[in-house]
Amino acid sequence: MMQFKLNNRALLSLFFVFLTLVILSTMIVFPNRALAAGKFTIDAKINLKNLNNPQKLKVVAFSNGENKTKYLTGNDLKSNTATASFQFNQKNNLVTVGHNDEYFVCAYDINAQTNEMKSYSCIEGNMENPTGKNPVNIGSGPDLTLSTGKFKPVNGAVIKNPTVVVWLENLAGKKDLKNIGVVAMIKGELRYKIIDARKLLQQSNDKTIRVPLHFGNESELGPFRVGDMLFGCVSANVLNPTEGTECEHRVTSHTGQIHNIIARHD
Repeated sequence: MMQFKLNNRALLSLFFVFLTLVILSTMIVFPNRALAAGKFTIDAKINLKNLNNPQKLKVVAFSNGENKTKYLTGNDLKSNTATASFQFNQKNNLVTVGHNDEYFVCAYDINAQTNEMKSYSCIEGNMENPTGKNPVNIGSGPDLTLSTGKFKPVNGAVIKNPTVVVWLENLAGKKDLKNIGVVAMIKGELRYKIIDARKLLQQSNDKTIRVPLHFGNESELGPFRVGDMLFGCVSANVLNPTEGTECEHRVTSHTGQIHNIIARHD
């Protein structure tokens, strides 16, 4: 009986050793895969070299119909770079993530006492690894079509109570048109709405859906201003091919209330 118990213990120990080796080997062979099943991450590496003693950063990310926000302070900002990792679901009620789906990440350098924004850097990206990690650099490089490059201050005139109108074009040929998630973002503030796309398309005279998303007089980071970056995105499986999530961005250029952006146009 004693020998039987010892053999059982030995077999159990060997089993746990084998299981540990399998897990470790999987992590080595697939280093870019997200650890959690059904998840993927966007991992922002933020260059702080051009900031003057940053005390607090707000980092906002949108992907696959979901938005996330993180704040970095203290030891997070002690070196020349900071990191913010965002985990998203591969699948939700609206959309399943795929290659080339679009997303955005913005980082805001803010005054730790007043919470006012001092500068920002944003990037719009294309999904490269929908089942794992997607690294992205912010706050460095040149000002390109999909990246603002280094952190930029905004000193334009105040915009009161802006409304971002997100446009969706070329949906008339889509079969089984259903709900679509629509998001707008200015200065770290996000507004999100799920629309009945078929109903709105039937009501449209020009086969274009326009979704107004209203913002208050100020954001958490101070008043909206000319020069602030705005994004508009739409998410749904019916938008495929080629992208289940499409995003566009531009800089605000006037002090009027209505700011149009065409998120879906192909």
